[in-house]
Amino acid sequence: MKALLEGAARLRRPARERTLFDIGARGYFENPTTDLLAFFLDPAAEHGFGNAVLSALLDSLPEPLQPAASERYLTRPPVREWVTSQQQRIDLVLESDRWVIAVEHKVYHGLHNDFAHYGDDLALRLSDQDSRQVLCVVLSPGGQAPDAPGWLGIGYPDFLRRLRSAAGSLYEQHGESKWLLFLREFVIHLENLTMTDTLTDAQEQFALEHLGEIEALTKAKNDALASLRLRLQEGLNTRLDDLGLPITSWQENWPVGPALRFAPNGWQSHSSVVIYLEPQTPKRVWVQTYIDRRNGDLAELAGKGIDCNQFDEHKVGRTSYNLYHGFPSMEWEAIEEAAASYLRAIIAMEIDWQREQMEAGPSA
Repeated sequence: MKALLEGAARLRRPARERTLFDIGARGYFENPTTDLLAFFLDPAAEHGFGNAVLSALLDSLPEPLQPAASERYLTRPPVREWVTSQQQRIDLVLESDRWVIAVEHKVYHGLHNDFAHYGDDLALRLSDQDSRQVLCVVLSPGGQAPDAPGWLGIGYPDFLRRLRSAAGSLYEQHGESKWLLFLREFVIHLENLTMTDTLTDAQEQFALEHLGEIEALTKAKNDALASLRLRLQEGLNTRLDDLGLPITSWQENWPVGPALRFAPNGWQSHSSVVIYLEPQTPKRVWVQTYIDRRNGDLAELAGKGIDCNQFDEHKVGRTSYNLYHGFPSMEWEAIEEAAASYLRAIIAMEIDWQREQMEAGPSA
């Protein structure tokens, strides 16, 4: 296997085209990316593109569901983080007087949302007694649809191909502009994150000549990650046994590396703990804690046992605080202990929040 890895290292792909997003931000964050998507989808926004980007999205729907050309407009700006009756959030909702489209944006994360509830809530609250068609889609690299009635999948390859074509038409009509440059950078950024490069002849030949070894290596990697995830899950359940809340886990395959997410079974909060293995730095592991912002501001979190200043890095997202604790080596006992500590804290916060909501009554 060592010889195989050494041979593969000689066939690394050249660096992809860098964008403003690579220079001005660290990697990919789903919320800012969806904010930009919402901006470009709004025909009335200051970019001046009209419904060009909106049409690219609508053209990615199955043909029988595509609104007519005369119906490709919005009656209100795109709504980010549309709140359901159960206080869950849908990434993006687009409304016309003829249709409603809910968009869940999944570049890295798996299909673990309560999609059935999302669809039912949208149909109940926004269909206007069936006068508007309600469509629910997941926008993702592979175009997978969740196992929930009425949900569709739109793949990035199809959407970005249409978006590139729209950008070309906009350039022909209006020439270069600040917003067109940003749109082009946005498209390249998403392509860099989600698309697979074409293999060179040498890469193709190397892979074909070593299919057996590559398969064995891939299986070893997958088995190791599955074993690690289950071992950590068992350890976390043992450490948190007194809470009476079983901890479940799943693997998310981010383009920047494998991530193991842990949360109580049936959790309806944005809070969770992720253990991320960084491929670029051998043996480096991050324990990343996501805390739902409904639990208070950063000062309040410090009073509840989570002080952001004690982490290596922290960011404020739209729905959660993201806290990063790095380990330079795979010290699994210490990593498990840290993850258990953070899970205990966010579970306590969630229980407090639910109690406060019950005490406040239905109007809260």
